[in-house]
Amino acid sequence: MHPTPDLETIVRDLDRHVAVDGWEQPPRLFALVTEDGPMSVVEQPWQSNGADLLADLAAIEWPDEVVGAAVSVQRVLENEADVRVTVGALRDQTVATALRYRAHDTDDSVAVSSGVVPRLERALWDTLQ
Repeated sequence: MHPTPDLETIVRDLDRHVAVDGWEQPPRLFALVTEDGPMSVVEQPWQSNGADLLADLAAIEWPDEVVGAAVSVQRVLENEADVRVTVGALRDQTVATALRYRAHDTDDSVAVSSGVVPRLERALWDTLQ
C-alpha cells in the first residue's frame, strides 16, 4: 500500500528526530500508538546492533494497543553511499520509508515512499501480526 499522509509525516518527523543525534547510531525502534486522539510515537529500548536486523525484528511482538511500528537504521549501499532509512508500518499493511543520504544530509533532501526497502518494510510489518 502507498503511505498515508499521516504515516509519511510520522516517518519524516522520526527521521528529523534521529538525525539530531548524528550518524553512527545503533538501530532505533519506535511504537506507534493512539490514545484519545492522534498517533503518538514512543521510542522503545532495543539492544539490536543492526548486524542481523531482520532476525532482531522477528523476535518482536507488539501488544494490540500498538497500531504501528517504526525503525531507523543506517546502512551502506552497494555504491558505498551511506544512508539512513526510517521505516514505518501500520497493522493495515501501510508502509512508508524515509531515505536520507549522508552526502545530502538536509531535511529537504529526504525522500519518502513505499517499496524502498521491501524486506525491511515487510519484517517491520510482520512484528505487528
